Amino acid sequence: MSPEEEIIRGGQAAQVLDAPIFVEAKRAVLDGIQRQMAAVPLSDQTMHTRLITVLQLWNTLESYLEQIKQTGEIAQFQVRQDDERRQYWRTGNLRG
Repeated sequence: MSPEEEIIRGGQAAQVLDAPIFVEAKRAVLDGIQRQMAAVPLSDQTMHTRLITVLQLWNTLESYLEQIKQTGEIAQFQVRQDDERRQYWRTGNLRG
């Protein structure tokens, strides 16, 4: 994937993670899982296992979006560094 594509995907992931509706959904999902975990009897190991699986899946989704966002940020930084280096060699180095 090109740096430009990574930057675009990173921006899209950031928009999702920062969107008020996603933040609201995250809170609702996590609160719901916590409520259900507190309500399920300790003897119901199957339900506890399912709730833990749901929590792990949610964490995997969020981690994936965070990783895409960070990859885009790194790509943006690298592109900026490359641009600055090119600019230096074009102008700055000739002055010396």
